[in-house]
Amino acid sequence: MSTCATTLIVIATILGPVTLVFMAVSFGTDHWLEFRVDRSKLSDPPAPRDWKRARYYTSRDRGIFRECYPDNNTEFLDYAEDVVDSYCFNIEYDQPSDVNDPSDYYMARIHLNRCFLAFFIMALVLFVLGYVFGLILCCMRISRWAYTAGLCSYSSAFALAAAIAFFHGAEYIERNKLNGGAEEAEFYASWDTDLKNATDRDYGWSYALGWVGMILAALTATFYSLAGCYLTGERYEDREVLEKRGIARDYPIAMEPVYAVGTDPYYSKHYGYPRAYLGPMAPEYYARPYPSIGYGDPTKDIYQWREIES
Repeated sequence: MSTCATTLIVIATILGPVTLVFMAVSFGTDHWLEFRVDRSKLSDPPAPRDWKRARYYTSRDRGIFRECYPDNNTEFLDYAEDVVDSYCFNIEYDQPSDVNDPSDYYMARIHLNRCFLAFFIMALVLFVLGYVFGLILCCMRISRWAYTAGLCSYSSAFALAAAIAFFHGAEYIERNKLNGGAEEAEFYASWDTDLKNATDRDYGWSYALGWVGMILAALTATFYSLAGCYLTGERYEDREVLEKRGIARDYPIAMEPVYAVGTDPYYSKHYGYPRAYLGPMAPEYYARPYPSIGYGDPTKDIYQWREIES
């Protein structure tokens, strides 16, 4: 195998774990969205007992699974329900039980969030499969394994890009469309003017790691695909060399011995043994004659080989 193919496979194999780490960290951390609230700009913040409203008047970080409050102004957590790890809330992917008649935009946001989670999981699974096929490629050095690894890695990059697109779709609906009843009071479009002015919203480093993981997955897939192209090219180059020598074959060559000796000017006949008897049930293909005894030049090999005609 050429140096180029080997180098590409090595680079893809090294990028695989790095890409998987970026994707896994992005998937499991809580910094996709960061809300920072300047409480000095709030004229009338809610009391801690009203924790369902007070939680949106406090700085927080939102991930795929949780929304966490790392600041100290979290007195409302003492009154809150379903608190996780003493400072987080789980993000719901189902319709809340207290929402009886949700709007179309409300349900569309839930479905987009579900697609976001599903496609991210799909991206992780596909990339792990692609990396396994890449390890097989390191052992077998066959082009089809390179193309398979590249296809899985490309599919993983596409699934991750689609997941981020669904994330932005859900975020757009949340910021611009959900301004209805009490069940939509938690979203940006329904906030008070003071809260909107006091809140800064930015994408966090978990979001950035998701994009980096997508780019690295695409690069890994490209390296696998290029390695497959080099392996295929080497195969055809080897075939051309063999064809020039007249020995190129696409199938195994069956050979059988031809028991003959060179011409003997003194004695041209030879004595042979009868064909080996293999029984009445043995196929004719496995029946082979015993070698003949000839009287020729002892320095010559009495065994000559020829291909079996199909």
